[in-house]
Amino acid sequence: MSGGRFRLARVELPIETPRLILRLPCYRDVGDLRRSFRKRLTARAVGAPLHSAEEMHDPRLMIARTRREYQGAEHLSLSVERRDSGAVVGRVGLRGLDWTWRKVESLSYWIDPGWWNQGIATEASWYLCDAAFRKLGMRRVASQALAPNGASRAVLGKLGFVEEGRERQSIQVRGRCMDMILYGLLKGELTPRPSISGDRS
Repeated sequence: MSGGRFRLARVELPIETPRLILRLPCYRDVGDLRRSFRKRLTARAVGAPLHSAEEMHDPRLMIARTRREYQGAEHLSLSVERRDSGAVVGRVGLRGLDWTWRKVESLSYWIDPGWWNQGIATEASWYLCDAAFRKLGMRRVASQALAPNGASRAVLGKLGFVEEGRERQSIQVRGRCMDMILYGLLKGELTPRPSISGDRS
């Protein structure tokens, strides 16, 4: 694990993009996270398995867990902060860092509904995938999206992810069984850096 910590340190934090700052979460994020989690659309998008009910009730638990996981080089989960206002508008992460086989189990992301359709998820995810390949030496990043979630699937498509399979009725959301679509992105397949003015996902 110490080797993993050394390699994870190759990603210089924060990561700055044209509009965003991607950084480790801190306790000043709590207010923005609480406001996001109170929104019905956020709760639907970021509940289990991303965050437990306890973490959504008290974001401090999520922040503490995220920092522990970073210290253990297990996951890299970052707050998405707007550069212009300092508001935390979501999170993006690399879940399940496999240092032996140089792969990431899951790219995860969510954005506050008030900031949807502005290309923020695509922008944040592109820079994190770029860091996974160039800084961490990963050869593969996987991701998943619920079949009905067209917006999330569109983000993955814009990044160059390839649909690799479908887990039928593998997850229950609000009492409904849904299919999970599986995606993969190999080193060299990441699309060119997205145009901020033309990206609306």
